[in-house]
Formats: sequence, C-alpha cells, structure tokens
Amino acid sequence: MSETPPDGRIDGPGKRGWSPTVILLLGVAGMLDFIDRFVFSTANDAIKHDLHLSDAMVGLLGGTAFALLYGVMIVPFALISDRGFAARMATFGIALWSVATVLMGRTHGIASMATTRICVGLGQAAFSPSSSALNAAYSSPEKRSTAFSIAYGVSYLGYIVGLAGGGYLVEHIGWRMTFTAVGLAGIPVTILMLLFVREPRLPPATQDGESWRALLANRPLRDLLLFGISSQVVNYGITLWGVSFYMRSFGLTSGQAGAWFGIGIGIATVVGTFIGGPIADRLASRFGMGGAMRFAFWAYLVSQPFQIVQMLTHSLDLSLTMLVLTATLSALCAGPVYGAIPSVVPPHQRATATGLFALLANAIGIGLGPPLFGWISDLLTPHFGADALRMSLLVAAILSFWPAVHLFQLQRRFRRRT
Repeated sequence: MSETPPDGRIDGPGKRGWSPTVILLLGVAGMLDFIDRFVFSTANDAIKHDLHLSDAMVGLLGGTAFALLYGVMIVPFALISDRGFAARMATFGIALWSVATVLMGRTHGIASMATTRICVGLGQAAFSPSSSALNAAYSSPEKRSTAFSIAYGVSYLGYIVGLAGGGYLVEHIGWRMTFTAVGLAGIPVTILMLLFVREPRLPPATQDGESWRALLANRPLRDLLLFGISSQVVNYGITLWGVSFYMRSFGLTSGQAGAWFGIGIGIATVVGTFIGGPIADRLASRFGMGGAMRFAFWAYLVSQPFQIVQMLTHSLDLSLTMLVLTATLSALCAGPVYGAIPSVVPPHQRATATGLFALLANAIGIGLGPPLFGWISDLLTPHFGADALRMSLLVAAILSFWPAVHLFQLQRRFRRRT
C-alpha cells in the first residue's frame, strides 16, 4: 500500500494511467460550469421582455459581460495554477461562480446583472486552466485523450441540464429562481473538491519553459489557438441563441425549445465526446499524434454541412436531426483537441497553455459570438422579421468551415514530425 507524500501532493496518475475519481469529479464540476454558463440562454427572451432590452444588449449581458474578467484574469489564474495551486484554484472558481449565479437571480437591473455575470466569468476563468492541468496530471500521455473525453463528456451533460432543464425551470418557476437553483448546486461539488483532489507535484521549471516567447512560438499550440478562437465564436453564437431560434422560427415555448435543443445537443455531444477520445488514443498509438489530429479534422469537417441544413429547413424534425448529427460528429474531436493542449507544452506550462487557449477561444468566443449574431439579427429584422435570427445563425453556420482549416494545418505539422 502506497503512502501519501508528506506534503500531500501526488506524483502521477497511478497504475491505471488515469484517476477515475478525480477525472469524474472534474467532469461534474465542468458540467456545472456549462450549466451556469448556458442556462442564461434559456432566459434570453424572458430577460429581454422583463428588462426591455434589444437582442444585442441581451447578447452583451450573456456573452461580453461574462467574458470581461474571464479574459483579463484567466492567464494570471493559470500562472498561479502552474506554480502548485491548481487544485485550490479550481475549487475557488467553482465556489465563486456558484455564488454569483445565485446572486444573479436577485438582480433587478442591467448593472447588477452585468456584475454577477462578470463574477461567473471570473470563477470560470479560475477553473478552466486549473482543471485542465489537473486532468493532465492525473492521466498519462497514453490515456490523455480518453481522460479528457471522459471529463468533457460528463461536462457536456451541462448542455442538457442547462438548456433542457433550464428551459423547463424558466417556464415553470421563472428565470430568477432558476439561476438561484443552479447556483446552489455548486456548493457540494466545492466540498468534494476540497476533500478528494490534491495538488500534483510539478517538475522544476526551466528558464526556456518560463518564456512566453517560447510558448507562443510553439506552432502546434498556435494552430490549436486559432482553431479554438474561430470555432468558439461560432459555437457560442449558435448555442446562446439556439433556444431563441427554435422559439421564434418554430413557435416553441421556452420549455419546449430548451428541452429539444438542450437534449439534442447535449446527448449528441456527450456521445460524440465519449467515443472520440478512445478512437483518437488508438490512432495515436499507431500513427502518432498526427493520426489523432487527422481524425479530429475529418470529424469536424464532415459535421458542418449538416449545420447549414439545420438553419435553412422549416421542418422542426429535420432541423433537430441535423442538430444531433452536427453535435455528434463535431464532438468526436473534443478529446484529441483538448488533450493535445497540455501534450504539446512542458508540464509546468499546462495550465498556462490551457489558460491562453481559454482566453483566446472562450473569452473571444463568448464575448464576440452572442453579441455579433444578436447584432446581425437586429440588422436583418426589418428585412426578414421573425426569421432574422435564422438568417443570422445561417451566417454562423457558414463561418463554421473556417476552423477546419486550422485543424488541417495542425495534423500536417504532426505528420511531418513522424
């Protein structure tokens, strides 16, 4: 029986190559991250009517307010995590965004709602890079795509709870009580993090490893960053306006739209993510990282035409079918892509690299995507009426081919290495 190190830190993932308890707990925390992030979209129209806002202003509250301190603080939080505080930083983040979400249900004006939404972003800025560093520390390179696919697969259940469950709650108890309920769910997870997740032991950092220039000169990391930025602008735009799209274009209630959209995208994303990680690990064992990245490229590329059909069709059944196909296929690349980030940098820069990815991908994605496509919807309303949001999201679907270019370049770089 192995003894716990005197300093309470862990040295590696153990004999299995990964720690199921920690990976699953990080997945549950990530699920709450998605719930608290996306439940706002189920209340878009309720908040709009309650506070008399435009689509662009709702997009600013749901997206840009969230991204404000998220973008400013995620790299400092990542640097702190890389200095031996990853577990504590992740726990702090969960507690902060949970309390902020509870308080959001008590707001009665734009300023107070923006403040609490900013605090949600601040908490998730602390959690995102530290959780990725913990995931990498508690998994071996041979099992990393699988470990990340499990953690992100569980996380993506937040789509179902946040969108489907959120839509139901907004319709039956109102958006204020909905925010309160989902925020309170983070308290027990915070306690479990304190009890079960220890800080990983990190190797000594080299001077070159500390150089931001060396980090930014990492070409595979640059390709991952460009993929993250371009894909998340589109993804967050479509996700945060998806419920409103089905309400306006198909006449559904918030509960119906949240259920169909949330369950469709949630289950499909979870299934795709769980399947994609083990496949990528098998391909990587035979063909190196280039094989895993080629799989990610083709999975993402093939999924995108279905998204265009989803926005164009006037058949609810066909639109939802296309939603499921798009989400399933594109999610196949989640494990290999997120697992590649800590794999292309030194161990003591894992949180920093993930923080940089989250800063450029998530902060820009959620900060730009929702207000951009909300603004396009406002612009097109005089011409298309209720279908203006449909046309706006069609633009997003067409732009979704751009990220595939960066995955193609990434797999070519890995292929040249082998």
